[in-house]
Amino acid sequence: MHSALIPMLPNFRPFQRARGSAVNVAALVLASIVFLAGCASPLPVISNPPGATAVVGGKEIGVTPTQVQLPDQKPTPVEFRKEGYFTESFVFQPGANQKQISADLEPTTLTKKVDFTSNPTGATVTIDGREIGRTPLAGHEITFTRDSKVSPWKRQALVISKTNYQSETLPLVASMNAVPRVELSLLREDRVYSVSATTISGDALSAEVTVNGVKLVNPTPVAVQITFARPDKSAPWPKFDVAVEIPGKYKRVALSWDYPSSTTVALKLEPVVEIVATLVSPGLSMTPTGIALKVSQTKATAILSTRETADGVSDLKPVTIFPRQDLLAPLVSRRDSINSYCVSPDGQSVIFSLTEHDQQGSYFSNLFVKRADDSAGGVTQLTEGSRYLDTMPYIANDGSNYLVFASNRSDRNKPDIFRANLIDNRLSGGISRLTNDSRYNVAPSYGDSNRHLFYLSTEPNFPLAEPIICSIRIDGSLPTQMPISATEISNAFAEKVFYVRIDADTKTKQIFSITADGKLETALINQEAFKKHHCFQPAVSPDGSRVLFTSDHGTDDQGRSNNDIFLINSNGTGLQRLTKNGSDDIMPAWSPSEENVIFFLSNRGGAYNVWRFKLIAGSK
Repeated sequence: MHSALIPMLPNFRPFQRARGSAVNVAALVLASIVFLAGCASPLPVISNPPGATAVVGGKEIGVTPTQVQLPDQKPTPVEFRKEGYFTESFVFQPGANQKQISADLEPTTLTKKVDFTSNPTGATVTIDGREIGRTPLAGHEITFTRDSKVSPWKRQALVISKTNYQSETLPLVASMNAVPRVELSLLREDRVYSVSATTISGDALSAEVTVNGVKLVNPTPVAVQITFARPDKSAPWPKFDVAVEIPGKYKRVALSWDYPSSTTVALKLEPVVEIVATLVSPGLSMTPTGIALKVSQTKATAILSTRETADGVSDLKPVTIFPRQDLLAPLVSRRDSINSYCVSPDGQSVIFSLTEHDQQGSYFSNLFVKRADDSAGGVTQLTEGSRYLDTMPYIANDGSNYLVFASNRSDRNKPDIFRANLIDNRLSGGISRLTNDSRYNVAPSYGDSNRHLFYLSTEPNFPLAEPIICSIRIDGSLPTQMPISATEISNAFAEKVFYVRIDADTKTKQIFSITADGKLETALINQEAFKKHHCFQPAVSPDGSRVLFTSDHGTDDQGRSNNDIFLINSNGTGLQRLTKNGSDDIMPAWSPSEENVIFFLSNRGGAYNVWRFKLIAGSK
């Protein structure tokens, strides 16, 4: 109607209408003017980006860009809708400056192309729990979302994971231009170690391999699979303690396998030439409340080679043959060591005390007898039981056949001196107690049963008490105390009593002697070098002219001090070293019947055994 009305205006003839009413013409012109004034031009309706559905005044007018004609100048609600964009709604206020209806639309998602890399490669890439592939992954599209146009883009959780590696989680944000390469930390790896062992000269050895205390079934050369595992990358890798050895033959080589260690292990094993052997011996020990009977363990180096290199010694051979201590199975053998011994009057046998332990680990010792000229010969047990400590046997070559020894068989807490008859290497007539007091009595020794038997006695319940020399008749009568302190005693030669005490000046053990009636104390050794070392365990020859003793004056081929057997004349001259093996050579004794035959206790060979040798004629 408006478009038809406007072209007719030029042909308007007012005078032709003069014949009509002037009032009607004026009204018509006024109505036309009013109509034309209310008909506005169309407004453009646009959006950025285009393609949005526009709704004006509650009516959908099309897809932008489009236009709309507003019939009046009233505020009009407008809404733009587009897939993937937030809806824009506002009220359009018509006015002279409003040339269009427009809106900028904000996207609901943001897509970026991202590359994912890791070290090592082949890791699984997961975003918000959804697996998208494995590294390296190039140009993967990541879509970010948000709740409103003013809200930030939501972060996404990136997880890079690989078996045996610790997973790494990173935030993915819309502002990032690239994802850095992810370094994965190893948590578990199986490694195979190639272990071989040879001698120093390169000969292959079949050696035992132990890992964390577990012995492997197969010896070297062997492939050992080790699994390294840790709970997280901040935790250290575990270490594996490894030992390679041939027990008793080649030394144990201990090493630790950690994660960086080489998987090729070639070891050169040194032969075992020495071990540590233990002398397990009953004895007296001072406690804060006084003297006590205890079993002590004294460790000493034992050279496995039994050869003796000292001049003047020949025909060295063992009397007892207890096996090496380091090769004994504790659950099979409960024998610990010989702790003391003596030689029979005919020189054909040795009587020894053997320390053992029961299933509960409690110690006991019994007396045994064995022929001295046959190491493979049998052993006869003289005392029996697992409750007592029978030790320090002694028998004189005076025809009496009285075997005396120390034992706690009358009082479990303290030792006394006992006597038995030894006939044909068997005890006859039972065992008699000689000392019967409250004192601790040990180390019996006598040279003539018609005289006194000497021993050491210590007052109980007195922390400062010292052992003193005492004597008693072989029938248990006339106990006598001497005012002489001593730590060892020997009356093998009836005319003199040899004993050991700590020298007040040098603080070392030194040997002294007195006559049988307790008079005329004399120092045996006057050499200054020996006064600085311990000299103990004196054993006088049957004729009283020479004395064997033990001293730590000597050294082995590595310069280490150790106990050896020495010989000296009774007048202090002719000092001679008899053993140089480097083992613990102790407790020398003369054969009562064979000239220049000497017995001693030694751990050479790896266990404490009784040995014998002969002095070469012409030696000092």
